[in-house]
Amino acid sequence: MNQAKTHLVELKALFHSTGQLNVSLEEYQAKLNELLKSTEHLPKDTKEAILKETREVINKGILFTQKQLESTENAFSENKSRNAANLNYAKFF
Repeated sequence: MNQAKTHLVELKALFHSTGQLNVSLEEYQAKLNELLKSTEHLPKDTKEAILKETREVINKGILFTQKQLESTENAFSENKSRNAANLNYAKFF
């Protein structure tokens, strides 16, 4: 169990407090695989607790990514609208 907890702490350290991943995707996947392998032989209740905590960390990262994507999409959409308006008004000058 100690090894699984260590891997969980290492996985959490890969994320900023906002949920942003601080390392490459490959490094994240490697740490996640290490964690999953270390939980294989744990008792069911311990394994479930560790995996629940892991899920929370991953969900926070997903939420951060969704917010960033939404923000980027809004910026593109706003810029597209602004460009269309500028083109429309430009014909009057």
